Order: sequence, then structure tokens, then C-alpha cells
Amino acid sequence: MLFVNVIKPTHRCNLACKYCYNEDVRKPIMTLDILEKTILETFSYTKKVKEFTSIDFIWHGGEPMLAGLDFYKKVIELQNKYSGDMHYTNILQTNGTLINNKWADFLLNNKFLVSISIDGPKLYHDKNRIDKKGNGSFDRVIASIKKLHNIGLICGSALVISKANKDYVEEIYDFMVENHIPFNIIPLNKSGNAINEYNELGLMPDEYAEPWIKLYNLWFDAKKDKYIYIADFINKTKSILLGRAADCEGLSQCGNANCSTDPLGDIYPCASLSGISSLIYGNLNQQSLDKIMHSPVARKFRTRQPTYSCTHCKWQYICHGGCQARSYKFFNNDQEHKDYYCPSLYKMYEHVEKKLATKGIVAGSPFPEHMKDGLGNTIAYLNSDLAIPINNT
Repeated sequence: MLFVNVIKPTHRCNLACKYCYNEDVRKPIMTLDILEKTILETFSYTKKVKEFTSIDFIWHGGEPMLAGLDFYKKVIELQNKYSGDMHYTNILQTNGTLINNKWADFLLNNKFLVSISIDGPKLYHDKNRIDKKGNGSFDRVIASIKKLHNIGLICGSALVISKANKDYVEEIYDFMVENHIPFNIIPLNKSGNAINEYNELGLMPDEYAEPWIKLYNLWFDAKKDKYIYIADFINKTKSILLGRAADCEGLSQCGNANCSTDPLGDIYPCASLSGISSLIYGNLNQQSLDKIMHSPVARKFRTRQPTYSCTHCKWQYICHGGCQARSYKFFNNDQEHKDYYCPSLYKMYEHVEKKLATKGIVAGSPFPEHMKDGLGNTIAYLNSDLAIPINNT
């Protein structure tokens, strides 16, 4: 079982994306003392809970690279010191504008997985992913991606679907294939700058399904030269094939295997909820992570109750009400509510089921051995080492 700690060395960022969800205006960068506590406690907790067999350290922000290269050299040193026989992975979620040759070599040599935020071609990316002077960031981002590719590090990416790009998914798909950029797609979360921009950019609860399904069809039916790894499609297809949730937003109790650490050592339910004072589980300067994960606030997030409509939903067993963070953000701080995008999630699962049925595959049934290399390259990737974990917050 995987444990995920989304660590935010800082909430600062060198960009000013129009739809940034970050609500924390504090500026500190994590000290090396707190960094050591974070890594030590993460390993200690996961070793104590015997079900955990591996850890994803997701370095997030703000822009996590603002902590500096020496900070991450210390990360590697501390992980070597405290990991023991626990398997772990480092994943950097970055806007991609600060990657130079030194950073690229470090990330490659230390086996970091890298996810860079990009919203497709320049025209769509630069509408919203801008710097503090209002300039688009596309040229810097694509240069960083190519720099990583040139040294053999194939990065993943996070792509936000909004009103600005939802009608151009075919063009976006072709761009990502042409540039060999595996990606995850996510909708806007209603927090931070996105609150002010939501009427202009945000999708309605049932509107997200339309571009998602168009992209899914391109991906599912793709021939070898048009196939690209898309994390959310892999996860939702795998959910239906296996009959259980395959990503954090579908887990019945995502809080059991996730937390987020902020620059001051405060622990939150997840990265999307970092900075909300009422949601602090505890602080690593005062308590162990084990005690923090059993605090009253933590227990509340780890025991989500299904809504009436969820218990009567066909897809409850793999969806469980969707993302708790989105429930909290969209429904007046009520994480018990079902996901704002629930109508779209239902349509997505229905569509995946129907697409699988076109290949003679029934949801929840054993997957036929002779078809593992079929489905236009899709199934071959479901359990592939090419899978790139990408944070979906």
C-alpha cells in the first residue's frame, strides 16, 4: 500500500497563474530542521503502519524549485539516512520555468519523476499560465521539457481543462503526442485566484465530462504513433477493470494514505487544502506524525460518510463520492458532500464502461489474457513501467 506525503517547501511562486488554487499567502521556505523532521516522521509512520510498503514524496508548492538545489540535495541525504528498507519515490510538480542544466542533471541522476504544468499549445497555455508581469510562460516551459528530454528524462505533465481550452482537445492531444508529453487532466478547484476567475474559466458540474470524453476517445482508439500516457484515463479504466478505486479521488477514505506538509511543519489532509488553519492535523515540531494522523481533525477526514445519493449510485464502489478537497471547496467547507463534478464523474465512468464493452470487456470481470496487448495500446500500459505518477491537485 502506498503512502503519499505532498510536501510544500514554500507557497511562493514565480508565476501568477489566473486560476491558481493556492490560498496561502505566507512566504517562508521550509528550514532544513523541518525538512529533516518531515522525512524522518514520514518514514517512521509508514514503517509503524505495516500496510504501507512504499512512499511517494511529492514536492509541490507554490513553486517547489524556489527552495533551491541545495535543499533537494539535503532531501536525498536525509532519505538515504532514514529510509531503511522502505521503498520511496520523489516526484517534483513544477511550473517548469526554472529548470537549467544543473537542475536537469540532478533530477535525472537522483531518479526524480517530474511533472510540469502545461495547458497544451502556446495559444491556450499563455492565456492563464502567466508571470507577475502578465507574460506567458509557454516558451520557458517547453524549453525545459525539451531540455529534460534531451538527457533522457521523460517528464509527465498536469493539464487544466477550463472554458479556455475545452473546445480544442483534439489540437491539445496532437500537441502532447507530437512533443512526447504524458499528462494528467484536472478541472479547476474553486479556491485562491480561481474563485475570482471561475465564472469565466470554470466548468459546470456536468460540463467537464464533454472534453474529458472527447480526449478519452482519442486516447482509447489511438494507434501506436498517436498514443500518449494520460494518468486519469489509466486510473479510471483500471478502476472499472479491477472493481476498485485506482486514484486518491476515488478512495473511500483517501485520508488514510495521504497528507500534506507545509513549510512550517503543519500537516493537512492534502495539498489542495494546505493553508486552511481549521484543517491543520497538527505540527511536526510538537508531535509525531503518528499522533498527528490520529488527531480529531485527521479522524474527521479519515472517516468520510457517503451521501444518500452516493450509496444508491452505480459507481459508488469505485468513486466513493469523488474528491473530498473539491467537496470542501465548492460546498461551504463540507467534505462530506459529494464532489462538485459528480455529474461529470458519472458520465465518465459510464463512458469507460461502454468503450470497454466495444472490446467485449465487462466491468469487474477478469481481463482476458489474449487481449492484453490490444485496445489500441491502452491495456498494455495499464500495468506498465511507463506509468508516471502525476499529482492531481
